[in-house]
Amino acid sequence: MPFIQLESVNMHYEQQDKGAIPIILLHGNFGSWHYWRPFLENIPNGYNAYAPDFRGCGDSQAPSTGYDIETLCQDIIQFADHLKLDKFHIVGHSLGGAVAQQLAGSMPERIITLTLVAPAPACGLKKLQQLPKANTFFSAENIFQFLGQINLKRQIISSSIKKSMPGLSEHYLKQAVSDALKMDIKAFTGFLETLKSWTGLSLLKTFNFPVLIIYGDIDQVIPLAALKEMQQSISNCRLHIMRNIGHSPQLEHPRAFNKLLSAFIAGHEIELTTEQILNAKQLSILNKAKLILRRLIQK
Repeated sequence: MPFIQLESVNMHYEQQDKGAIPIILLHGNFGSWHYWRPFLENIPNGYNAYAPDFRGCGDSQAPSTGYDIETLCQDIIQFADHLKLDKFHIVGHSLGGAVAQQLAGSMPERIITLTLVAPAPACGLKKLQQLPKANTFFSAENIFQFLGQINLKRQIISSSIKKSMPGLSEHYLKQAVSDALKMDIKAFTGFLETLKSWTGLSLLKTFNFPVLIIYGDIDQVIPLAALKEMQQSISNCRLHIMRNIGHSPQLEHPRAFNKLLSAFIAGHEIELTTEQILNAKQLSILNKAKLILRRLIQK
């Protein structure tokens, strides 16, 4: 169980070493390095993968402050510097996708490729702005603590994870629930607050490296339209949609996910459907053409 002492947090991470090319894997909200376990166990030869726990998550320390995306980004930069990782592939899931965007935009010269898995979109998560503020009675923190007092926390979290990640096996579901329950309350409130306000649209123009966005077509957390807009704003970006998958493709269909990610970081071509290749405007034209053709056939 390795740790690295950074400036303001003792960070836990897991590593799988099969070569010299580094990959940094960033988990999402309520998660830990466990979300990358299937990939760590099957990384291709030639790569060295690192999966850190964010502050307040997993086995990392939970300092009193620093639960915003910018600080999480600085943690990962310090992590990479400590390990002397000059250039690396970076993969971010959900909240980790926002941190990965922030990091990639702040030092694009060190990024080989960027993979965003059901990421917080660069335009922000507008629906979170409707949540009560942190200092109110009905804040997320107070509700979370109340559920713990009446012994409903595990039940509510399990139900929520099942809904957002319907393809999880029983094993991965139990681990996801355990990770969520282990997360420090400061991380719980801090992550929600930072996701309410964070946007990364200005970062996208600095992405001069290959970018892959992976999305599950039944994801109820992240809006697909926002990711399509991101794709159009990045010069070299592919959007891959996994069918019948929710918010956690790397756990819901690990074999397909591992194959996809391994091919991308190796620079191989990824087979995409017509819908995934076309942008939103082109797809609209195609759909209209199909409708006209169908009507002509019916006459």
